[in-house]
Amino acid sequence: MRKIRFISIISIFMAAILALAGCGAQNQSSSTSKNGKLTHLSIGYQQGIPLLTTVKQQGKLDARLKKMGIKVSWHQFSSTSDMMNAVGVSNGIDFGGGGATASIFAQASGKKFVKVAAQDWIVHGSAILVRADSPIKSVADLKGKTIAVAKGSAQQYLLVSALKQVGLKYSDIKPLYIQPSEALAAFKKGKQFDAWAIWDPITAQAQASVKSRVIADNGSVFGKEASLQTAPYYFSTPSLVKSHPEVVKIILDELTKAGVWAKKDPEASAKLLSKAYNSDYNIMLTEEKRAGSRKIVPITNQLLSMFQTQADTFYNLKVVPKKIDAKDKNYNWNYKAEK
Repeated sequence: MRKIRFISIISIFMAAILALAGCGAQNQSSSTSKNGKLTHLSIGYQQGIPLLTTVKQQGKLDARLKKMGIKVSWHQFSSTSDMMNAVGVSNGIDFGGGGATASIFAQASGKKFVKVAAQDWIVHGSAILVRADSPIKSVADLKGKTIAVAKGSAQQYLLVSALKQVGLKYSDIKPLYIQPSEALAAFKKGKQFDAWAIWDPITAQAQASVKSRVIADNGSVFGKEASLQTAPYYFSTPSLVKSHPEVVKIILDELTKAGVWAKKDPEASAKLLSKAYNSDYNIMLTEEKRAGSRKIVPITNQLLSMFQTQADTFYNLKVVPKKIDAKDKNYNWNYKAEK
């Protein structure tokens, strides 16, 4: 099976040209217009947010926009941070989807983008794992232990929240900042760290290859809000939402339909995704079965309050260089603040 590659979310601060060099973008301008009419749309997708891949593979969005005279080009990225770097730049993308944390870094760095929707997502696939033979039985046992985690990721936020839940501080553990591909190899050998904060499909891959136990996951840490606490967001260029809001609505409509289909038939969804990613079917099936409702939800006060908590957490950890305002209307489409 082809290895899944990840790049640290910290790379949001890399120059956009470096991100684009590896994304496979064609020599076309993003959001090409002719006499005010949109003729070309570039969409970014990645393995970590499979619903966009489903829409791509189904081809229904391309066919729908073709009737409107719009050609769609799809560009695959290895991380949300690289995708965020490519939003709105020459040869970049007009629309994409990814984890909330990358959006936090992008906003902190002054990147111009607009969150247009979020997705009800994984409840149990984002987890803290230990090997089956580990003496660690609960999160409280992590005190003084070395925990593998990708810096600036949703799993770092999960780890901080899990520790807080049992009265521990982040300073009570020894974080080992390591990327998932390296961590998986180390986890199999039982070396370098005592526990691992990780996300699907790597969680499913680790569970399939190593006898392990989950000591905490999104569900146990965030309860009823689990599927939205680390929800992925869909984002667009400001120019696309301003000049062609109907196109954004069509994309979200196709994402909604794809989500309903995947929820209804996880086996078919896993088959489609395993083929698209050249990945193991059983791994994808595990992810799909615990992928939540997949509902596309609007930007709400509740979502942005969660987004703000994440942003403040990373600022306090000195991972993000400046505070952001999650409810800044410049970064949120159709958001109406609650009084």
